[in-house]
Amino acid sequence: MEYRFRSEVRNAKKAAMGEMYNLAKENLKSGDKLINFASGHPSTEVFQDKMIKKYMNLAMEEADKELFQYGAHAGYAPLRKSFTEFINRKGNVVKQKDDLIITYGAVEAIFLTASALLAAGDKVIVEIPSYVNAIKSFKILGGDVIGVNMDSDGVNLDELEKAMRHGAKLYYTIPNFGNPSGVTMSYQKRREVYDLAVKHQVLILEDNSYGDLRYRNQRIPNIKEFDTEGVVVYVGSMSKLIAPAMRVGFMAADKEFINRIIPIKAVSTNGVTSIIQYAIWKMFEENDMYVQIQKICDVYAKKLFLMEESMKQYFPKSVKFSSPDGGMYIWATLPKGSDVQKFCRESATRLHIPITPGNGFCVKEDEKCTSMRFNFVKESMEDIAYGIEKVGDLMKEHLTN
Repeated sequence: MEYRFRSEVRNAKKAAMGEMYNLAKENLKSGDKLINFASGHPSTEVFQDKMIKKYMNLAMEEADKELFQYGAHAGYAPLRKSFTEFINRKGNVVKQKDDLIITYGAVEAIFLTASALLAAGDKVIVEIPSYVNAIKSFKILGGDVIGVNMDSDGVNLDELEKAMRHGAKLYYTIPNFGNPSGVTMSYQKRREVYDLAVKHQVLILEDNSYGDLRYRNQRIPNIKEFDTEGVVVYVGSMSKLIAPAMRVGFMAADKEFINRIIPIKAVSTNGVTSIIQYAIWKMFEENDMYVQIQKICDVYAKKLFLMEESMKQYFPKSVKFSSPDGGMYIWATLPKGSDVQKFCRESATRLHIPITPGNGFCVKEDEKCTSMRFNFVKESMEDIAYGIEKVGDLMKEHLTN
């Protein structure tokens, strides 16, 4: 049969991080080590595996028959309450007029929001660079994705306002330690971004999946904390804080918006697995999760500082890289005219060190991009030091040639 896929589906590409990993794996010989800087994964070193097993077992022991039934589309009510309290401990994010629902990670919350708003050709604003799966979601749903550039303190406001004036429906942003840029939006820009969204009636989709992974400097209020008009949808995930396999995230927004989202969730994923929701609820009830998160931050901070110092020592001076306050990624940029795709392929095949080229994080993947993303949390301290030295040597060779 000839499948008549929509053009958006036909044109969808697989993620480059997987391609680079597979290249490295295919060329691996006996005794070689693979150091994966291309990954989007957190470190297994910080997984609360004993805690997860304890509460999954507890959930199975305590579960009555209802927990094996279809659950509420909006999620397990006690967990929704726990998440609301957890989020609001650091700021007034989920307000009285808001509601919170459980999603399959942040990526489902992004897709649900886009599904509710976008018709073919509707404009969506994203920062350049931005989260690849968000860009793909908007494109697959038929959105016209508009890229705006970043400054060192967040989105370029002039470009953002120009894009909003031209009738965008949605603006997607990761204000804390952006993926992949590592950039944190300043307090002043968050206020101005919110004011622009109210003025032009553009919904802000605020992705704070990395917000609790801060290693230096002070917390900045989320954009949702300024929201009195219902223009901000706030999403987050437990994937980086507990474990990706739990597949639990959340969406918080005005109750009217959430009420429109629930029927979409009902016909897509229906609801997140009740047993897992119950286990996480018990975990949050019996532990101070911010204490557990601080343990993660203590480990990741050392890895960030080591990778930064190694890049300063081994990368050519012409290679620039971000200095994030948190999150999981450093964004490194080769000089103008460099072939970053070729460089990343060589790193994967020759060094067995995959790195994600930056093209996929841009709106148009065929645009000339000389940047790449490094994951600084997944590998060991030893492998970070060794891997960055080897990548630096390859950069010197690449730039000389």
